[in-house]
Amino acid sequence: MEKRDKDFEATAETSLDDIKRDLDMKIDQIRAELKEKGPEAVESIEESLNDLKASLEDRLNDFHASIDDQLEVGRKEIRRQPLLAVGVAVLVGVVAGMILGRKCKD
Repeated sequence: MEKRDKDFEATAETSLDDIKRDLDMKIDQIRAELKEKGPEAVESIEESLNDLKASLEDRLNDFHASIDDQLEVGRKEIRRQPLLAVGVAVLVGVVAGMILGRKCKD
């Protein structure tokens, strides 16, 4: 299961990097249009921004669906082994409490 988590994190990071790169490219295109056309470019820029917004929404929806799929896998594992899930949650809580307790005392 740990490998699947790492694969998911890598995929998510790559997807976010792709979105950022595409967004940067589109912004550069809009800047170029502004320099080229000046004040007459308003309609063209609005269209470009609308396209950018639609593209970003589509990609974020895909990313959200991917996260939901991964969460469902986790939920199934918890349903399959509830005692293990509770044990892990308690262990994480104890460790977090110990770490935070030390920081508060210092």
